[in-house]
Amino acid sequence: MKYAAITLVLGAMLLVPAGSAHGAGKAKLNWRAQSDDKLLDLLLTKDMNTAVEAARELGKRTSAYSMDNLLQQLLLGHPPQLSLAMIEALEARQDVRSFQTLVFYSAHRAPTLRVAALQAICRLPFKAGSKEFLQVNALLLKALRDYDATVRGKAAWHLGKRKVYRAEGALLKLFAKGSVPATQALGFIGGIRTARAFAMTLEGRKTRKEIIVNTIGTMLLREDFGPEPVRMQLVKILGAINLPGAQTVLLKYSGSGPDRFGRSKKLAYKILSSK
Repeated sequence: MKYAAITLVLGAMLLVPAGSAHGAGKAKLNWRAQSDDKLLDLLLTKDMNTAVEAARELGKRTSAYSMDNLLQQLLLGHPPQLSLAMIEALEARQDVRSFQTLVFYSAHRAPTLRVAALQAICRLPFKAGSKEFLQVNALLLKALRDYDATVRGKAAWHLGKRKVYRAEGALLKLFAKGSVPATQALGFIGGIRTARAFAMTLEGRKTRKEIIVNTIGTMLLREDFGPEPVRMQLVKILGAINLPGAQTVLLKYSGSGPDRFGRSKKLAYKILSSK
């Protein structure tokens, strides 16, 4: 009787449709098939996962109407998770019309949203030297004074990549406080002051030398870094550092560094040959 009862239970379970035991699953939406109006409805739904997916889909659209919806909803205000998804959608679209909205969010109380806004702003296709391009640079310089280290790091990185040379002094202050992004950014814009700061710091026994070594490598491969005597000193410093990374930097520099700095390239090769 005991086994017969078990058999009956198992037989009943076989008759239950798959998925009923866990509740009926929702049909998967074909996001590409949704109209812009429908995406707005889904963006405003109470289900956060659906709303976030709607925001991501809006980031793939190209219509002016869908762009207007994104900008309007961001200004109305939503939970941070959804606001982040909408900012990332603006980053994906790279539409200059989002500039002012992103500037607004670059001062948001949530550091995560400030970081996302700065990232999106730096992807806007403004012509180098234009009024808007310079406004972005000013915004990044201001963000270097943000109380959140993540925001400062994001701003530092972009200032380096955008070749904002006047940021060197501010980045050196962050470097002195141990900021890794600031250190890396200096590789793209640092000059004699940066070379001197790196050389002095590498003398310390407790210094995280690997990051500085790699950053010196970035500096040496730049055409606009110099003069040659400064390069010679950095090569000598790398030669005295007992790290595989230093030898890798010297090897790369000796083989692919700027041609007009032949003396320091030859010195790098000589140091490598003597090891």
